[in-house]
Amino acid sequence: MILFTADWHIKLGQKNVPVAWAKNRYNLFFQKIQEIEQECSLHIIGGDLFDRVPTMEELELYFSFIRGVKIPTIVFDGNHEATKKNYTFFSQLKQVTRDINPLIHVVDISYVDQGYGFGILPYRELHKKGSIEKFDTSKPLFTHVRGEIPPHVKPEVNLDRFSEFPVVFAGDLHSHSNTQRNIVYPGSPMTTSFHRARVETGYLLIDEASWNWMWERFDLPQLIRRTVRSAEEMVETEYDHTIYEIEGDIQELANVENSTLLDKKVIKRSSEASLIIEKEMTIEEELAEYLRYILSLKEENISNILGTYNDYSQTVEME
Repeated sequence: MILFTADWHIKLGQKNVPVAWAKNRYNLFFQKIQEIEQECSLHIIGGDLFDRVPTMEELELYFSFIRGVKIPTIVFDGNHEATKKNYTFFSQLKQVTRDINPLIHVVDISYVDQGYGFGILPYRELHKKGSIEKFDTSKPLFTHVRGEIPPHVKPEVNLDRFSEFPVVFAGDLHSHSNTQRNIVYPGSPMTTSFHRARVETGYLLIDEASWNWMWERFDLPQLIRRTVRSAEEMVETEYDHTIYEIEGDIQELANVENSTLLDKKVIKRSSEASLIIEKEMTIEEELAEYLRYILSLKEENISNILGTYNDYSQTVEME
């Protein structure tokens, strides 16, 4: 069996995500990958392993993973590893990766595996003229390409160019449910943004003889956002990382102190109008938002009120 994963998006320091929690989740993920690898002959990682040019801490996570790999593994680049058109920083990781673990092959150019017969088109070469057509269309293709999510997300290349392949295994879209045409997405194994409820994440197991595939589910900690009415409801969770937006009127929210669990304050009133107060806002910015979106005052009146507020606050500071 071939294990296919993509879109890990290794990143530390994301807003509202504690570094210790993120590192723990990556390490749990690496352990699960190593367990699955015991039943596989090859692992292919289909791009966006990193979220950006990695920091030293993010490279440390990558190196800790590759040191534990025990089966042949191919890694190719995605759009998040691109530094500019037709270039990827993965090229600088090829040799050091091989030095740490000879089982791992970083692919940054079009590649055909002589043993299995499949082709690999890394993102670095996706937009080159004729890059797709140069492959044998009777064989499966691995690549990293954005498909379509109607009505707003458009494919980045004409997907008809892939139509002759028996199957295309691709990274980029983060949900397996976005599988379309003959293009199969494993989706991201870990949630990379906050969701209202847990979402399904997973990986593909591919039969190298028939090229039939199965999608299997990962069970990993996730990023959750909940809406509550009081600060007492903001409870720290250990497995998933949960942040909260708290709703209330302006007097109620004035008494809510900022904390690592608080994402934002949402001012509610009897009408349909609501106001989002970010915890980084100053009092003056909060006041301006309230005057503009809740009271619907004219900009001239808002400026006058803010001027009066500033005069008053300066007087208080002087006293």
